[in-house]
Amino acid sequence: MKSRGVLLLLLPFLMAGCKGEKRMTQYGEMYRERPAILYIAPVVDKSERRAVRSIEDSVYNAAVNAAVKQLYLTASNPLVFNGYYVLGPMASAQLAATENRTVKQLRNENINDYYDDLGIDAVLFLTVNSWSSTHNSWTVEVEYTLRSTRTGSEVMHSVVKATKLLPTDFKGRPLPLGEDRAFAEKYGCDLETAQRCRLVETLNLFVLKDLPAGNRARPVSIERYVPTHAEYYNLQINPDGSVMIVPDDEEQ
Repeated sequence: MKSRGVLLLLLPFLMAGCKGEKRMTQYGEMYRERPAILYIAPVVDKSERRAVRSIEDSVYNAAVNAAVKQLYLTASNPLVFNGYYVLGPMASAQLAATENRTVKQLRNENINDYYDDLGIDAVLFLTVNSWSSTHNSWTVEVEYTLRSTRTGSEVMHSVVKATKLLPTDFKGRPLPLGEDRAFAEKYGCDLETAQRCRLVETLNLFVLKDLPAGNRARPVSIERYVPTHAEYYNLQINPDGSVMIVPDDEEQ
């Protein structure tokens, strides 16, 4: 009876796995290599800035700059939670300062020295492709690439277009959530900056917690058979703070 009960508990996961790509397929290289120590390379920011002609232009540029920094600083949290060892900000800054190669070269050329000399198993690359916004929404597209330092292969690749929506009042003005106001107060920033920073923080959490569990995490036997995210998808943070994947034709 006990084994039957366990089977009934696992059945929803196994059935869901039949509908989409499983982790063992999406992350086959990661399961084979089992990277343990990760380094997050400096963010490549391809998004446009505004020519400064007004205070609003300066505010926009400052908000985007802060969000890019927040993207980098919060990428390690879900990785550590998921059982990986990630170089801290100070060690990463020192490593980046002594690196003669560009981030583009690190992504495309031989990086075996990171494994042979430093014991780093994989490098995570973050690329901000674009930003857009409306009166009550903020959207960013970010590309995530995890590259093995032993084989040079990409063991993970995702491109995600994420949107954060806010409710509005009767005049159509956005109403920040309590968490947004708390963030702005804690870091002494405006609400525009808080929206963008909270957007990329949630994005990191959603994308990187989807990776297979690292060596320091408790193993789960059914993990490889649970469905995972697609390589390209759209993410939406709803006005109530909930998060969901939406098809292309349902984007806000």
